[in-house]
Amino acid sequence: MKRAKLEVCCGNIKDIVAIKGLDYDRIELNSALELGGLTPSVHTLVEAKKISDKPIMCMVRTKTGDFLYTDEEKEVMYKDAQELIDHGADGIVFGFLNEDDKIDIEALKKMRKITEGKELVFHKAFDLIKDKEEALKILIDNGVDRILLMNEEGEDLYAAAERIGKYYDLYGDKIELLPGGGINEDNILKVLSLTKCTQCHGTFKKVEERGGLSHITVSRERVEKVLDILSRDI
Repeated sequence: MKRAKLEVCCGNIKDIVAIKGLDYDRIELNSALELGGLTPSVHTLVEAKKISDKPIMCMVRTKTGDFLYTDEEKEVMYKDAQELIDHGADGIVFGFLNEDDKIDIEALKKMRKITEGKELVFHKAFDLIKDKEEALKILIDNGVDRILLMNEEGEDLYAAAERIGKYYDLYGDKIELLPGGGINEDNILKVLSLTKCTQCHGTFKKVEERGGLSHITVSRERVEKVLDILSRDI
């Protein structure tokens, strides 16, 4: 029996270096993790590929806040996705919603076309959608490979995990479900058990301060601890 896969959310080159040599499975590459994760630069991706041999999924998100984008913003995101793929991204992480917080199907179709042959991941914009089963069917029908998801605003982590477990029973053979958001060393095994998923996502962050300034970075020690927990649970 294989251990659950671990995707580590990284915000810069320092994070990639910090976990070099560890036996995690995949990277989600962002910039500005303190803002929830935005599009990384192409040169960050290029350097990351030199440092790590793990698959790298690149976030494509131009702003904080909601996931409603103007036509001009979408064009930037399409071009960002294409350029990141051209420079070695193994997949793209994205999320387009309409004003009613339903999936923007036209934008989804265009992103799938741009990323053909690479993995396409719909991120936690999914947590804002009311009719999640309808959304799951749309994502499956349009060839999305994986969904990053967890708890809605105000929802208990374990209640969300149980809900995801129901989605897994219904759709787990059609699309990958990736629990992420609030997962740590203390709850990871319970979350995996409740969701029934075989993979998980986390930043496993620490806050570093210097000269009165602070920033979020990935903790190598925490990632090592999580990997040890997952290995012992096999």
